[in-house]
This record gives sequence, C-alpha cells and structure tokens, in this order.
Amino acid sequence: MGAIVPILTSTLISQGVGLAAQQISGGASRQQALGQLQQRQDLQAAQAAQDAALSREQIALNASLDNEERKKALKRAVARQRASFGAQGVGAGAGSSQAVLLGLFEESEDDKRSRDALDDIRLKAIDQDLSQSNAINVLQRTQLEEKGRLSAASSLGQGALSSLF
Repeated sequence: MGAIVPILTSTLISQGVGLAAQQISGGASRQQALGQLQQRQDLQAAQAAQDAALSREQIALNASLDNEERKKALKRAVARQRASFGAQGVGAGAGSSQAVLLGLFEESEDDKRSRDALDDIRLKAIDQDLSQSNAINVLQRTQLEEKGRLSAASSLGQGALSSLF
C-alpha cells in the first residue's frame, strides 16, 4: 500500500497540472473573446455617440429653420391681416383688430411650443437609445464573463471527478 500512495499522488498532481494548463489556455481564449467583445462594443458605442450627436445637431438645425419660417409666416399673416383691416376701414388700434393680431401671435407661440415639445421627445429618444445600448453591452460582457466562470468551474469539477475514478 505504501507504493500505491506515491503513485496515486503523482497521478493526481499530474492530472491537476494538466487541468490547470487547460484552464489557463481556456482562460486565455475567454479573455481574448472578452477583449474582442469589449473592442467591438467600444467601437459601436463611439459610432452610436457620433450618430446621436449628428441627430442632435440635425434636430437643433431643423428647430432653428422652423423657428425662422414660423417668424416669417407670422409676419406675412400679420401684414395680410393689417391690409385686410385697412381695406375694410378698420384701424390698427381698434380692439377687434388687436385681438385678431394677438391671436395670430398666440397661435404662432403655441405652434412653437408644440415643435419644441416634439424636439424634446426626439432628444429623449436618442438618449434612451444610447442608454439601452450601453445596458446591452454591459449585459453581454457579464454573460460572457459568467459563461467563462461557469465553464471553468465545470471543467475543474469534471477533472476532479475523473481523477478520482
């Protein structure tokens, strides 16, 4: 029995060294896969951030152009209404003409507020898309890390069991 124990011990040690080598090489490939995933996600995040910045700029440009167009349309509407009042013989200082002109201004401001609210929704959607993309990236990395840990634990468990039998 004294001769069997050293042989059994050396066999277990060599199997353990073999398992450790497998774990190291498996760990290296998992680390490489994790590194590649991280690089791909970083590139995707950078592209998404650039796309979001361009979208924000486009929204701001459209808002500026819409605002200028709204102001021009308001000036035309006021001029048209004043001309109409003048043709009817109603003075610009008359109460009803002022009420009509104020109504045009209020309508224009309501239109501006509606456009601003729509732009805010668009900006929030862009921010939400970026946030969801980041959350998905974190989830993917975590899943890969956990899969690697589970695989390593499974390999160690199988190796320990096979070495006993």
